[in-house]
Amino acid sequence: MVDPAGAILAILTRAPSSGGKTRLFQTLNMRPDSELLRCLLLDTLDGTALPGLRRVIAVTPGRACDEVRQMVGAIDAIVMPQADGDLGARMQATMATMFQGGATAVALIGSDVPHIAPATIAEAFDVLGRDREALVLGPATDGGYYLIGARRVPPVFTGVEWGSGRVLARTVEAAAAAGFRVHELLLLSDVDTADDLRRAISTGRATRSAEWARRHLDSKQ
Repeated sequence: MVDPAGAILAILTRAPSSGGKTRLFQTLNMRPDSELLRCLLLDTLDGTALPGLRRVIAVTPGRACDEVRQMVGAIDAIVMPQADGDLGARMQATMATMFQGGATAVALIGSDVPHIAPATIAEAFDVLGRDREALVLGPATDGGYYLIGARRVPPVFTGVEWGSGRVLARTVEAAAAAGFRVHELLLLSDVDTADDLRRAISTGRATRSAEWARRHLDSKQ
């Protein structure tokens, strides 16, 4: 079994002040709003809170760590900078850093799943506790994944066309070739479009994002 003290969940995020989520704001027909990005991150943190689980928030750009520390306030999480490189390089480096620090199981998610439930995170680490050779993936509706977890760094972060609809399939292929047993969690939409945001809010879990939408979107209707 995974030692609870050795399990780490890393949330990869772009600092809200640095922008991002271009497609989301285009489909919302509005200028980028750092307040919505903050809500998405904080709602994601709410949905990943499990007793005894250590959480790390990996930030890009690294100089914005203090901004994120102030934003999360009393939430129990360590804030650290992400490495340089494309998404795959940054995920691989984050996972490697956690294992080098003594982690026995690591899962990564983005900061755009404000509707995620703690039970999903618990399932990921339960699988890793039962199977040292497991690669846990949370499939996303756009063909990517919202979570990846393993007991060691898997060789699945290179040769991937990030942002394409083949990310999940390519990852599964690479994992199988490396001898991992793939376990898929429930299908979720990460928040990349206005429809994704509405679906996340409809679950009743993304409370901050729902309040943002009430103030900024409902008034336009």
